[in-house]
Amino acid sequence: MTEHPAPLPFSPAGRRAALAAMTADGVDVLVIGGGITGAGIARDAALRGWRTGLVEKDDFAFGTSSRSSKIVHGGVRYLEYGQFLLVRESARERRVLRDMAPHLVHRLDFLYPVFAPDSLIKIRAGLLVFDWLADTEHDDRHRMLSPQEVRERLPGLRDPLRGAVQYVEYITDDARLTLENVQSAAAHAARVANHAAVEELLRDGAGRVCGARVRDRLEGTVHEIAARVVVNAGGPWAQEILEASGLTPEKALRPSKGIHLLFSADRLPLRGATFLKSSTGRRGLAMRRLDLVYVGTSDDEYDGELDTPRATRADVLDLLAMVQDCFPEAGIVVEDVLATWAGVRPLIAEEGKSTRDTSREDEVWQGPDGLVTIAGGKLTTYRRMAGRAIEAVVDQIGDPPGEDRTREVPLPGTPLGDAQRYVAERLERLAAAGAPPAALPRLGFLYGTQLDALLEFGEEDPAWLAELGPGVPALRGEVRLAVEHEMALTLADFMDRRSSLLLFSPGHGVAGAVEAASVMGHLLGWDADRTREEIEAYLRLASEHEVPDA
Repeated sequence: MTEHPAPLPFSPAGRRAALAAMTADGVDVLVIGGGITGAGIARDAALRGWRTGLVEKDDFAFGTSSRSSKIVHGGVRYLEYGQFLLVRESARERRVLRDMAPHLVHRLDFLYPVFAPDSLIKIRAGLLVFDWLADTEHDDRHRMLSPQEVRERLPGLRDPLRGAVQYVEYITDDARLTLENVQSAAAHAARVANHAAVEELLRDGAGRVCGARVRDRLEGTVHEIAARVVVNAGGPWAQEILEASGLTPEKALRPSKGIHLLFSADRLPLRGATFLKSSTGRRGLAMRRLDLVYVGTSDDEYDGELDTPRATRADVLDLLAMVQDCFPEAGIVVEDVLATWAGVRPLIAEEGKSTRDTSREDEVWQGPDGLVTIAGGKLTTYRRMAGRAIEAVVDQIGDPPGEDRTREVPLPGTPLGDAQRYVAERLERLAAAGAPPAALPRLGFLYGTQLDALLEFGEEDPAWLAELGPGVPALRGEVRLAVEHEMALTLADFMDRRSSLLLFSPGHGVAGAVEAASVMGHLLGWDADRTREEIEAYLRLASEHEVPDA
């Protein structure tokens, strides 16, 4: 009898097998939500040896976890609110995440400029506290910059400039960080599925939550998955998940919308990243990512559709005004905005506080029996948030077979040895094999050991290393990688959350969308109608990330 190998856990066949296995066998821990929080919880639970499942109604990192400011940061600004424990945790987690994923968490020198009449001494005192809370390594401790040194890094910054404090933060790709956490969970036997929506929590005769009814949104099948405990990590959707089953959250969520604007670094030639403060007191951030710079963010209460937050023209003009004020000589106009994005923060409501002043700390709620809900939080502290959710799971079902190993186990794309040297060597090989030079910096920013798969594809057929489309800094082989190894099942899965082409490539990567859809269609068995629908849906999505018309 011929034995057929088990499907790769992160392939389309692996997804189908995971849903079938969860339905047949049940799990110890069922995590609802494939954002960074749910991904971290599933990884932690799987590493401890529990039978773990994760379902996500759309795609991994579909919501907030692909629309953040994409920085792993210590939260300096929270010092002014007296949130010292949050700052301490965030600041120390930066180093943990850098060690877990050095190919994906990149050092970024951050500036805190000071303008008259503000006190440079006061800001430096705050950074001294920050370094102490962070237990900052000697080479990474803050240092003072003169106005001239600041302008070398931030050309055209407004006056009256007194100087700046420079310290270290990290930039990442939030969607791929989320993806690699889910992949890590799957590599340690978790069963995971995207495009699988929870319709209802299941209850036993005593009222205890004992699983969930899940609909496969791609194939239309319905699965009842038994679980010893369910963890609701739905982020902004956590309250909806509870209310759909007739449950009330312990506290109300207060969604807040934050938007970002993208510019060419030719128009805003910043080095590193910086806090911004306009002459009217408006605050923001600006961050360099390869040859692009993005600026954020707004912080406004949001009551729109959680699935489709978008930057309005008023949002864009408001944030643009801050950019124009901070860099008055740059001549920035609305036509310089290359892309926009909006994300929804799942804040926990606090009486009498604006969304900007509301704490970013997370909370874990238990109840009814069999259910744990986690709300609030931020990207940088996701691993610690997961640990707190796991503590609540232990309260419900007892100790797991193993211990917490989330800090020691690197994420799947992490190379052995020096990550920078590894990536540089693979990029040299890709260039020698004919990969377009314009794609190489982007590949080095996003991928670690996945670069080996791209090299293997190129050895099979050099066409896999060809440019995805005219002027699109991506390879055809990335589409294959996304389908076969990263569970990309729609064109948007690839263009947005696997490759970042939606936000960080010329024209949202539209020039490569048809070719990407053709490759995906061949690999996934799409007919002509499905392929056309995927392209049309992506073109709509791309248009929604432009500056809206007046």
